[in-house]
Amino acid sequence: MRRLCTICARGGSKGVKGKNLRSLLGQPLIAYSLQQARASGLFELIAVSSDAPEILAAAQHYGADLMIERPKELASDAAAKVPAIHHALMAAEERARQRCETLVDLDATSPLRLPEDIRAAVALLESASCRSVITGAAARHSPYFNMVEQRPDGSVTLCKPADPPVVRRQDAPSCFDMNASIYVWKRDAFAADPRVFYEDTRLYEMPAERSVDLDSELDFAVIELLMRRSRAHAAQGMYRQKFDLSGKRALVTGALGILGQAFTAGLADCGASVIALDLDANACDARARALRARYGVESHGVACDIRDAAAVEACIAEVESRFGPVEILINNAATKAKNLDAFLAPLEDYDVETWREVMAVNLDGAFLVARAVGRRMAERGRGSIVQIASIYGLLGPDQRIYEGSEYLGRPINTPPVYTASKAGVIGLTKHLATYWGHRGVRVNTLTPGGVASGQNATFQSKYGARIPLGRMARAEEIVGAMLFLASDASGFVSGHNLVVDGGLAAW
Repeated sequence: MRRLCTICARGGSKGVKGKNLRSLLGQPLIAYSLQQARASGLFELIAVSSDAPEILAAAQHYGADLMIERPKELASDAAAKVPAIHHALMAAEERARQRCETLVDLDATSPLRLPEDIRAAVALLESASCRSVITGAAARHSPYFNMVEQRPDGSVTLCKPADPPVVRRQDAPSCFDMNASIYVWKRDAFAADPRVFYEDTRLYEMPAERSVDLDSELDFAVIELLMRRSRAHAAQGMYRQKFDLSGKRALVTGALGILGQAFTAGLADCGASVIALDLDANACDARARALRARYGVESHGVACDIRDAAAVEACIAEVESRFGPVEILINNAATKAKNLDAFLAPLEDYDVETWREVMAVNLDGAFLVARAVGRRMAERGRGSIVQIASIYGLLGPDQRIYEGSEYLGRPINTPPVYTASKAGVIGLTKHLATYWGHRGVRVNTLTPGGVASGQNATFQSKYGARIPLGRMARAEEIVGAMLFLASDASGFVSGHNLVVDGGLAAW
């Protein structure tokens, strides 16, 4: 058997008496964990361990495969949970007459978790070279900044003083509260040495609203309130919610460009925390400040040269360490080369160094950022990557529209390197979508048509004549498609190229 799920629910409880059988919105508490385990689709067997016959009867009613009687010495108020899990593992394997590869324990007192949390925690363990995975939520306080411990003489000091001292909370190392929701182990490691923490234990982060552990009457009231609110929202705005990005963290490369600025604004307007990445650190910080001031969301500016593989890897590692996991990547960065005349040179005279300069950003950089972010998304079992291509990665440019056309005062054309690099982005998307799809990462391409951005009236007129809608796009008109691909509204869309071109490709 590949995966076994255990749910340990003893009869005694001090904080909330009889909590495992207590009715929560019409069904016993333990039913939620059983339903979540089944809905995850991961387990060949689901085993419930308890010292209480009535709990085992309820577990059988709600779909448990194995009911395991827990010894009294493992069910006392002083008994630790790990020995009970170990007993359940051994008993389940003996009765099933086979061993599992992955052991998952779901705490019965965490009814707010989702099946996707279980899948993601298991995916993290099975994709990483570690022995166990625990779950937690971002800590509200940091031991490096605003958590203190009391000395024997009554004075207090920071729990973990740093050198140099941490003067801003966001500069402190990421800290998490264990939420006691999901524990995942490599079976053989746990069987040989049953414990929660090993030297290589990893953490899967869950949002705070799914991390309440029922240990008191107050917890029960909070959980019931959150569940009622969730059900009400689901009934009243199931589809609208899928576009809501609140609580999600989005990274936008090329954040200072025309589309990049529109993308960062759209993400922030939908509630996402936005990380604006480009070459100029001061300008990125200014962009982040503007987003915070206008939309009231968390936002940070980050500088990185995406042509440099080592710099990209270090940048993404620092971003996730400081700000948390990136759940949305808008891979938007592109260049027209430092020398605009060289970039717009005729094909017959095109300089190979200019070709390589453009490719290094438009295609190499897109790959490097997608690799660094996507690998981490795959380890967590979730994420959406949106790669920005161009209509000229899909179609060849119509050379007739360039006669008399100018861009920033220069004669304009679309050079072959731009077409080739953007076509490469479309191909890269298809590969990444098929490579990471089974690990919960969606990868799509957004292909904009021509966006007005400094072309002269001659070009805009000729280009508009080629478009069924009769004009070039405005930057904000590309944002809606990006938000669709970034959000859960496109939850079953991957490997797709969404073309937003005013109808050009329909001719």
